[in-house]
Amino acid sequence: MQRFIVILLSCVLLGCTATEQPISAKIQSPTSHCVVDSSETEVCLAQPAQRIVSLFESGLDGLYMLGQGAKVVGIPAEVYLQTLLFNAYSKMDPRIANKQLATPSQGSNATNIESLMLLKPDLVILGSGQTQTIQLLRQFGIAVYVMESGTYDQVKEELYEIAQLTGAEQRAKEILDFSDVLLAEVALKTSKQKYKQSVYYAWSGGRIYSTSGRKSITNDFIELAGAYNIVKTETNQPNVNPETLIEWNPDNIVLWNTDPNLIYQRKELQGLKAVQQQKVFNLSPAFIYNPHTIKIIVTAIYLHHHIYPDTSGLAVEALQLKILEKLYGQKIAKGLMS
Repeated sequence: MQRFIVILLSCVLLGCTATEQPISAKIQSPTSHCVVDSSETEVCLAQPAQRIVSLFESGLDGLYMLGQGAKVVGIPAEVYLQTLLFNAYSKMDPRIANKQLATPSQGSNATNIESLMLLKPDLVILGSGQTQTIQLLRQFGIAVYVMESGTYDQVKEELYEIAQLTGAEQRAKEILDFSDVLLAEVALKTSKQKYKQSVYYAWSGGRIYSTSGRKSITNDFIELAGAYNIVKTETNQPNVNPETLIEWNPDNIVLWNTDPNLIYQRKELQGLKAVQQQKVFNLSPAFIYNPHTIKIIVTAIYLHHHIYPDTSGLAVEALQLKILEKLYGQKIAKGLMS
């Protein structure tokens, strides 16, 4: 009975018609747009997506980079709830500035399926942690593209696949060619650092004992900054205790959208080199320094400059503006930097 209600609901909201094709037919169509996402699922569209709901913020960012923002009909609630995110996206889309876009998600585990389906999307972009929502939407026949953005290579791959699903391949190629050239230039300069310093990274939202291992995008931007990750495990998201962090005694602590005072005020951490030398850095605003996007280069440039202030040869603000102009255009880039 419950299954019947779910099917009936999907018919009411989406419209069950005889024109729906099975996935196999779409895959065989020479005009279909097919990619394989991070869940190893083939996602196919008969034509480029025109109505997109992105509940994964890095995916939403990628759509605006690709010039596909006008196709967005649904966004994560965090865009409205987090002031810095709202300020950034308001500069890119007047609908967001006026809070006109729907927010069918209140978090990774709180998606309102009925509200989402009423938007009639032909593509939904979700993070890999939203397992139940992914499965349910796919049962309804909605194309769902699942993202992880776990490493820089995966960030590039996912951006290009979103471009394939939206018909923006040429724009994606321009961005990726630009970022690869610039990343190589930055890496060449930062690799010349003779004495590399250690970095401990703490997750956003005050999770100071949750960190990232060697197989992660965090490790990618730390190494690009000319430093090394003090966490030696390959685990992507390990948790540590205060005693371990004290034993590691990193040269630098890097936070993302977290107040450094959470570190400085901890009595048990007062003996850390990073605390004593005031080398706790907060990557804020989080939108500009989001390492789960092509902006990983912006993050690395910032970090290199602050870790090695006496020897950094990078023109930080000029490079950051150059990157943001390429991704969003001159007007928006200047607004983001102001």
